[in-house]
Amino acid sequence: MKPIYIDYLNALDIEALAMTDAEIIGAVEAGLVAQGKGQTVIEPRVHLEPDPSFHGHFNVLRGYVAPLDAAGVKIVGDYVDNYLHGLPSEFGILNLFDPRT
Repeated sequence: MKPIYIDYLNALDIEALAMTDAEIIGAVEAGLVAQGKGQTVIEPRVHLEPDPSFHGHFNVLRGYVAPLDAAGVKIVGDYVDNYLHGLPSEFGILNLFDPRT
């Protein structure tokens, strides 16, 4: 079996890319064009509220973008009381996959 490599990018790695607003807007526009051309699969989000007393929830979003040749799953936790613990209200992780393997 071939070795499997996993790349991990954190906030500092993303900041080091120093993407301009124009680059970010261009990427968003390209995604919307792909969606308009039927080159994406975007499934409804899955919502999970573990316990109402926690004052938060998780969303799981799944999709595929053919021009990028990528599929992905994003998990976002949104907890309004996180500031009480010195944490941001939202945490998220995005996993990107080769859609063929």
